[in-house]
Amino acid sequence: MKKFVLPLAILGMGLLVGAAVVWDCLRLAADARQRVELADAEIAKHETRLIKLLVDAPQAPPEVTAAIMEYMSAKNLSTRLAAYDHIVAAFQKTMADHVDPNNPLARKFMDDAAGAINRREIAEQPFEQETAAYRAYLGSWRGQIARRFSALARADWKAE
Repeated sequence: MKKFVLPLAILGMGLLVGAAVVWDCLRLAADARQRVELADAEIAKHETRLIKLLVDAPQAPPEVTAAIMEYMSAKNLSTRLAAYDHIVAAFQKTMADHVDPNNPLARKFMDDAAGAINRREIAEQPFEQETAAYRAYLGSWRGQIARRFSALARADWKAE
């Protein structure tokens, strides 16, 4: 019995250290994922602001309305981002020509829309950085451990 005490103690310590490493890897992956979600929420806030402006606009052409419907029906992040790009393209193609530059309300509308588009572009840079950092973490050896024990990390790794 005495000769099993030391190997069992070493095994117990090894399991404890292994569990601590797994816990830390999962915590770091969850933190990185949360930073990506926060950056995405900032992008979505500016997208919503532009969409609200366009929905409330009385002179919205059918191309913009169709693009907004496409955005509203987006199921995942990549289709949402593509639908937003389609909204901006439709807005810039159709609305810029239909607004009277001598009308102060129309100029304010265009300024608000351009502001929402610019703020969204500015918010996109931290999102891309956080996403790249998260993907790099998931590719590291610690990320491999997190992917093995977390279904969210596994799904995020397979997503792109």
